[in-house]
Amino acid sequence: MQTTAEQFLIAALIEFLSSIPAPARIINLGAAKSLVIENFLQQAGLNFIADRSDVQDCSVSAPFSGDSFICPLENMAPIPTARYQAAFANFVLEHVSDPQAAAQEMARILAPGGRLIISLSNPLAPEFQLAKATPTAFHQFFRGAEADDAYPIKYAYGSLEKMIKLLEDNGLKLLDDRRFAFTYGYLYRFLGLNLLSKVYDYILEKFKWRSLMSHAVLILEKK
Repeated sequence: MQTTAEQFLIAALIEFLSSIPAPARIINLGAAKSLVIENFLQQAGLNFIADRSDVQDCSVSAPFSGDSFICPLENMAPIPTARYQAAFANFVLEHVSDPQAAAQEMARILAPGGRLIISLSNPLAPEFQLAKATPTAFHQFFRGAEADDAYPIKYAYGSLEKMIKLLEDNGLKLLDDRRFAFTYGYLYRFLGLNLLSKVYDYILEKFKWRSLMSHAVLILEKK
């Protein structure tokens, strides 16, 4: 199931890339083999070259494919400095051990005026407090057909506010901090729980309880 945060990330990328000269050079951080986001950008009629990085082989064949790098977010030494007009990461930072190093590297590879657009989990949301205390095998069982998306989680950044500060300390300016309630995305397969989760998400959105919302999209600009 596509999250609301991913939908917003894609929309933000389309809006930004539509405003700059083509072809833009962008990079998908923690890309694995997924082309979902890039395919949406292509369907929007954008002209771009998309590089990719991950801790294992992430090379793919597509009309927009650029270079592929095998490296962690914390040490992207193979990737040139100031190369990209846009970099994005879709629910990757919760798996990173050293968010300070990752923030420094993400800022380094962006060109001045470039955008960093990232979706990430809110570690202080109740469902992720529970997730942090349970083993990865449980997440894989719980996710069922989506088990391939269940990787070990660390939440080393502690909170969304701390992650924002790390990014700002490395020369990025926060443009938007959008929050989403999405417990339904984890419980939709479970009758009864899925209805309760819809009500819970509605209440969080209705009363704007951002501190309890599970997902965020941060949009930052390289100074």
